[in-house]
Amino acid sequence: MPSFNRRSFLQLGLGATVLGAVGTACSPATPAAKKQDARTFTIYWNAGHGYQAYKEVIDQFGKDHDLQMNWQKFQWPDLTTKLTADFRSGNVPDLVEEVSAGTGTQYGLAGNVLALDDFAAGDKEFGFPGDYLDQAVVARQYEGKTYSIPLHLTANGLLFYNKGMLSAAGFDKPPTNWEEFLEIAKATTKDKVSGCALNSDPSYAAPYYNQQSVDFSNAGAKQFMMPADGALKALQWMQDLIFTHKVSPAPVATTDYSGPQKLFSAKRAAMFVSGPWDIGPIRQGSPDIDLGVAVPLTGAVQSAAMAGSGLMIPAKAKDPKLSWELITKLAAVKVELAATKEAGMSMPRKSWAADPAVAADPSLATIAKSLAVVAKQDIALSASGKAAQINELWKKAYQQMIIQHAPVEQTLADFRKQAGAAL
Repeated sequence: MPSFNRRSFLQLGLGATVLGAVGTACSPATPAAKKQDARTFTIYWNAGHGYQAYKEVIDQFGKDHDLQMNWQKFQWPDLTTKLTADFRSGNVPDLVEEVSAGTGTQYGLAGNVLALDDFAAGDKEFGFPGDYLDQAVVARQYEGKTYSIPLHLTANGLLFYNKGMLSAAGFDKPPTNWEEFLEIAKATTKDKVSGCALNSDPSYAAPYYNQQSVDFSNAGAKQFMMPADGALKALQWMQDLIFTHKVSPAPVATTDYSGPQKLFSAKRAAMFVSGPWDIGPIRQGSPDIDLGVAVPLTGAVQSAAMAGSGLMIPAKAKDPKLSWELITKLAAVKVELAATKEAGMSMPRKSWAADPAVAADPSLATIAKSLAVVAKQDIALSASGKAAQINELWKKAYQQMIIQHAPVEQTLADFRKQAGAAL
């Protein structure tokens, strides 16, 4: 893959192509359909990550192996629901994009996805784990086994800001801490423009509570959102942005996490907190916006939440060796570079980070600084098998506080009680 300059990286981002789930065309009742099904390779993927770089690899893989490639794309909650049902029925896809680090571990310990260490050990050219940043690998391992291969590695906590809006309000630099953030959010809130936009997806609360040194979970102790005073401060501050200071609209409950990005792209919000996955859509949809991307804010500490997906193979996949081969092609460094050029996504390989096009780019340098302050994850929660249930409890609690204006202290206390009981 030829290198690219930073101007082309920033201006040619194509963003995330959101496509519906794709199925086979023939009825399973016919002999022709049965033949097609036998040669169909099914992939479950996040809709926001349907990059052309991956499509080209998948299309070529189908041609090379005479396969009908059935690339199905879902929003994350829908993917989880579909995959859970498939595990129960035994009718599983051949390859799955992992929702987040630790998801593969949860599925693997339940016997639903394969440990991939033997595949990696037998494939020296692929470079796993040696060519991967440690934080991307460790988060996917438990008791010496690796249940998914990192596809993306990034930080949820980058500050996106409209330079023109901040300049018009008298600010030539982005905020660096919560106090400055609120000051600028108030100054840029006017007419139909909000100073900032919060997300209805509960994972977007993580940067804020991490910035108060709060751990989401300590599964061994059956504790959640602790210390309690830091959690209260973080969630109360978020709620106040909406209902007290009125610098953010109340989010709308949805499975689509792109609401703040869409408001920003429509010039209806001056700032929002997210990750590199939103660079491409903004560049493509609103090229006239003078986009700024800054490192995570500082509350009590500067922090971000580790984000990024992986690739996992269901235990009942038709041909795991074939699935592994596609992993190695999708996660090759040249494909990583192509996806970065296309959509601004950051990647887990050391050789990706060392590439001149990456090392010299200021936006990617900001992402690298953010990765340096990501909070540690509780691997034991994934291993407990209760992560999905607890995440649903947290989603309900978060949306009660942020959308419905429920009392923060009591809602957090109720969540802790419910989550502890689930363990």
